[in-house]
Amino acid sequence: MITDGALASVLTVVLVAPAATSAQQIDWRECRPYQRRITCVVDTLWYLGTKIRLLGIDAPEIEGRCANERRLAQAARFELTRLLTTGLTRIAYGGRDRYGRRLARLWVREGEVGLAMIAAGLAEPFGRRGPSPWCR
Repeated sequence: MITDGALASVLTVVLVAPAATSAQQIDWRECRPYQRRITCVVDTLWYLGTKIRLLGIDAPEIEGRCANERRLAQAARFELTRLLTTGLTRIAYGGRDRYGRRLARLWVREGEVGLAMIAAGLAEPFGRRGPSPWCR
């Protein structure tokens, strides 16, 4: 498994053509159970059939341990969907996690998605140890 710190030297950057990522052409929405997942958002996201976990952040889980975590996860999913709808401009892939998901940093017109999620209080920097901040 590659850690966030080791990824600086192995990131693969993909510039996304603006015409292919306009809000009209990519229909970012919540993933539905039993749906074929092509481009949608849960607490991870699918982009053109690739399952992606945002690199560098830890967000609340949809099936979290307490009601507050589940509520925050819904808010995080809504915000992530909103950000992606503004227009995906760049993806920097950096390996896979232990579940096989692609790890990546994403940028939209407003900036880096992970930093925006942290600024909104809907994620924390990855690697922070201790009890989950969502259920305190």
